[in-house]
Amino acid sequence: MEVRFFPFLLSVLFMASFSLGTPLALGQMRLHVESSSSDRSPVITSSNLPKSGLAVISRADSLISKKVKWSPVHAFPVQKQSKAQLRLKNTGSSSAFFRLIWQDITLPDQLVWIPPGQFVMGSPDDESGRFMDEGPAHTTDVPHGFWISRYEVTQKNYKELMGENPSSTEDSPDLPVNRVTWHEAVEYCKRLTNAEGSIGRLPSGYVYRLPTETEWEYACRAGSKGAYSYGDSADSLSEYGWWAGNSGNQPEPVGKLKPNTWGLYDMHGNLFEWCNDAYVAYPGGRAFSTTGKMKVLRGGAYYCPSNILRSACRAEAQEPDYRWILAGFRVVLAPPLGQAND
Repeated sequence: MEVRFFPFLLSVLFMASFSLGTPLALGQMRLHVESSSSDRSPVITSSNLPKSGLAVISRADSLISKKVKWSPVHAFPVQKQSKAQLRLKNTGSSSAFFRLIWQDITLPDQLVWIPPGQFVMGSPDDESGRFMDEGPAHTTDVPHGFWISRYEVTQKNYKELMGENPSSTEDSPDLPVNRVTWHEAVEYCKRLTNAEGSIGRLPSGYVYRLPTETEWEYACRAGSKGAYSYGDSADSLSEYGWWAGNSGNQPEPVGKLKPNTWGLYDMHGNLFEWCNDAYVAYPGGRAFSTTGKMKVLRGGAYYCPSNILRSACRAEAQEPDYRWILAGFRVVLAPPLGQAND
């Protein structure tokens, strides 16, 4: 399907459908361009998808070259979402081609699919315990569906793939791995991508990587707007996260407390989690460091006071080679960075 962008006109020139690893006849699946009910902007939808597996939508700016570069822009499990709902954006090219692929694969149970959406990132000026780098609060988009780990990466997960365990605690398979640098977390994601790709268990074009700061807060909030994913009061924090008030100053096995609405555990507390992003001020805001060399850590840890565990808190950025007993990570399965916002 080719879509041409003009200042006030969207023209659909032709449609086609593609499938991989499926006996479905070519053309049985369909992509459509419809107008959004809210602002009339163009939205891609799909029809006639199978009842299982997952679907991936990819984009190319041209089909002229011998080797067409398809970049994934959205993926979803069809049992969760019966059709694609991808809002089109003009990225500066005069036309765009979109391809729909269906894959008959099942992803690991510890991955939770997160739908695309829009949310208010950061905290309002009157939120108790906030820091100045959390503002201004701003509306932002997550344009693609992605998967995120239900739990922080455990010592068992890490050791199986990396061959070592840098944690400060005794070797315990269900404890989250800590003392991991940002570079090591990135390397873990690369190895996981290679391992899963070798057995055919990756959505087309998707990779394992660290979440962006936007993806992390979006997943943490899970549709909520308060200080925490469950509300504004720290009185219930011990039901959802390990912090200075309940941890005994040590990390705990993953998944012991309540998850957020989207089924994610320990988004508040236990360990800080590395994000991919460099730590910088939000547009129109301020940051504690202006070097651009720090990497974002989110979520708070077992040693922290309650305000550090808030959904918007970003005050503990660190150098990417820093080996901290309070730092761990979780992975996302998402478009490669540089393509995620296409």
